[in-house]
Amino acid sequence: MTCKYNDNHHHHPLSNKGHEEAHEHSHDHSTAKDKKLLKISFIITFTVMIVEIIGGIYVNSLALISDAIHMFTHAFALGLSLFALIVSTKVIDENKSFGYFRAEVLAAFINGLTIALSVLWIVYEAIMRLFHPEEILAGATIVIAALGLVVNVITGLILLRANHDNINIKAAFLHMLSDTISSAAIIIGAVVIYYTQFYILDTILALLVAIVIAKWAKSLLSDSIHVLLEGSPYNTQEIRSAILEEFEHVVDVHDIHCWEISHNYYYLTCHIVLDSKDENLYNDTIVDIGEFLEHKFIIAHATIQIEFAN
Repeated sequence: MTCKYNDNHHHHPLSNKGHEEAHEHSHDHSTAKDKKLLKISFIITFTVMIVEIIGGIYVNSLALISDAIHMFTHAFALGLSLFALIVSTKVIDENKSFGYFRAEVLAAFINGLTIALSVLWIVYEAIMRLFHPEEILAGATIVIAALGLVVNVITGLILLRANHDNINIKAAFLHMLSDTISSAAIIIGAVVIYYTQFYILDTILALLVAIVIAKWAKSLLSDSIHVLLEGSPYNTQEIRSAILEEFEHVVDVHDIHCWEISHNYYYLTCHIVLDSKDENLYNDTIVDIGEFLEHKFIIAHATIQIEFAN
């Protein structure tokens, strides 16, 4: 095959500046609301986190301390997510042609790491206490854990109003959800301990909390690493097949690269091989494929290079 132009890049109407302005407009609209919700959630969570840490040390409950650490990662996630949203709204310039949307993904990755580290600490402490069980103040544990549960429910209701397509908002909500589960488990465990003095149950609950936390950490790290490593939001063969099926005059599609800048913000480059050198077909194909990619795959920025079959 022969290539008519060595470097013929086209961006359909919503690409480049037009797309970026449209994306920024919708992004800023939801970001203002998300900022407010994150601020409220952060203040509430941080305050109760301090109470749980001090209370956990006072009552000597590893389960409560683990829940406090989980709440710390929750507060950290909320704070970092808020920071990322602020950074992501910075104006695109020549040095940051994609803007700062990736700051949100980077924050999510850091959140995942902090959760993973907290899991390691909880597991270590739990193993130590399995060999050397320690008495805890079950009554006080119930009161403090109940406070944490109420705060988690309130925070959850607040975050339900935020944009869950955003990976950072999703991360913060997952933190809250796992916090709620662990707080409820600790209350039940503390009630059992209060009546039975079965103190090793506190350690068992701490390990269960660690397992729940680890599950969220794995999911969050996996999603954020995929984006940071320029992973495609779609199987590129699926995109290739869709184009070939939709456009009969397209002979082949190759060198497809698709990646995600931030949530629902996708870019794609590819080479399209046509069976005719007709000039109108050439121009129409670029526009039509660009619109097709936007409507079917939410890819609003496509760089398409046209080639011709021999």
